[in-house]
Amino acid sequence: MVTVVVGMMWVSVLLVRRGVVDGVDFGATGEVKKVDVTRMRERLDGGCIVVLSNLGYSSSGEVLNCNTYEVATACALAIGADKLICIIDGPILDESGHLIRFLTLEEADMLIRKRAKQSEIAAHYVKAVGDEDLTFLEHNESIGILASSLNGKALSGRHSATFHNGVGFDNGNGLWSGEQGFAIGGEERQSRLNGYLSELAAAAFVCKGGVQRVHLLDGTISGVLLLELFKRDGMGTMVASDLYEGTRMARVTDLAGIRQIIQPLEESGTLVRRTDEELLKALYAYVVVEREGQIIACAALFPFFEEKCGEVAAIAVSPECRGQGQGDKLLDFIERRASSLGLETLFLLTTRTADWFNRRGFSECSIQLIPEERRKKINLSRNSKYYTKKLLPDTSGISVNRAFS
Repeated sequence: MVTVVVGMMWVSVLLVRRGVVDGVDFGATGEVKKVDVTRMRERLDGGCIVVLSNLGYSSSGEVLNCNTYEVATACALAIGADKLICIIDGPILDESGHLIRFLTLEEADMLIRKRAKQSEIAAHYVKAVGDEDLTFLEHNESIGILASSLNGKALSGRHSATFHNGVGFDNGNGLWSGEQGFAIGGEERQSRLNGYLSELAAAAFVCKGGVQRVHLLDGTISGVLLLELFKRDGMGTMVASDLYEGTRMARVTDLAGIRQIIQPLEESGTLVRRTDEELLKALYAYVVVEREGQIIACAALFPFFEEKCGEVAAIAVSPECRGQGQGDKLLDFIERRASSLGLETLFLLTTRTADWFNRRGFSECSIQLIPEERRKKINLSRNSKYYTKKLLPDTSGISVNRAFS
């Protein structure tokens, strides 16, 4: 049984009157002043669903109306939410009319900043978050720290932004304080003059504050929230603060997920068949992409340090996730990792995917360019084609364990 806690915002959020801003009296409009994180977490830990209204009280008991997005963004930041889901009145499309499925925080930030001179919401976003560089990429012990390519500084753990509007500090007694979250609305949003830039700005705002992902869902689709929660690849547009979207080195517990992805390709002859024992032995070389607890893509990098080269193998993406750039993300990650290991070239063997690699900078080569140790193990009956690619010097900021184990 799930308990739903519904009530006025005094349960968890304290408001303050907005007052007169730029000569405009906002009357009974309020701003989020404090979020009672302790009380919210007590209810969440007790198995309750906390429902917050946009109507609440000031410290003097005055009823105030607060912007819904301001409440949502302020609370998401205060409790350190992993994900924020927003239901909007249509899809977010690119210039060709196709649904935008995924944006990195950096991409979203750039899109908003480009419109800061023509959009009041975009200008408000830039003022709120400032010109702070984006150093928000995932860290783990296997891949080390991926730092900003602009300032060379590396961060580990949750990115903690200090916003110009005062959002972002805990006063030590469980009350997360700040002047406001990120409010959106007005004529610009109602007219959709700039599409869904308002919602995108709110998404980027909370991602910069530490929320890992924001999902913007088309509310005109029946059951879109359930479809987002229970379909592996979701329904709407996701803004994520981790560039490689769950990319990490494989673990033993990933074997079943890797097997599920590569088995159809093995059966079709696209990939070489590997036994479970062979997979386990080579697991140190595998990189996986995990989404919502499931493996959706994998690849492997086998280094040959003496020759300063590495073999790219077993790039595979789950069928329902193809066409979204997952293969490109994996290959880019592999290339950056190889460069960080001091490797200068990559090579691969392929029977059916030569065109895909050719479009990504690989050129056909002779078997003589393959390291001798690897040549001895090639199954010549497959009649594979050999491809190689020269790597650019490592400027990614990734640091890894040279031992590769």
